[in-house]
Amino acid sequence: MSKTLGCALILAVAFAANLPVLAADDTAPVKLDPEKRAGLNLTAIPPDAYKDILVAGELNMRVASLFEGKELRVSIFESTPAKTNHRTRPNDQDEFVYVLSGKLILTEPNGKVHEYLPGDSLVLPVGYTGTWEMQGNYREIAVVPQKNPQKK
Repeated sequence: MSKTLGCALILAVAFAANLPVLAADDTAPVKLDPEKRAGLNLTAIPPDAYKDILVAGELNMRVASLFEGKELRVSIFESTPAKTNHRTRPNDQDEFVYVLSGKLILTEPNGKVHEYLPGDSLVLPVGYTGTWEMQGNYREIAVVPQKNPQKK
């Protein structure tokens, strides 16, 4: 694991929690919710939310917010086996992903394939337009910047 990814993972674990937005004066470390990390108490995403990019399988997705801070958002995401093509719906921000279960296969538009298993992590840069293939009971922790970070 690169030093950058290792630091990002440490930050994700240190600052992720089952809390809404932290108060401006709250600087204490928080812990990931173990139930949500295990896939319990997640909220279903409507199946048609991604129908425009679905190319295989059936998207039964569930999600939960673990932390929403001033500049960072941490979520847990789970999906049944499915494949989506992001050619017309690229990532709109950088995303750090830590795979908890299942298998993730990302295929770039040029055909280069990247496989990720539980314990693997990656950074998906803004503008990614390849495919996501989620195998097994896929679950990940995703860390992204807040779209409109609150100023200190």
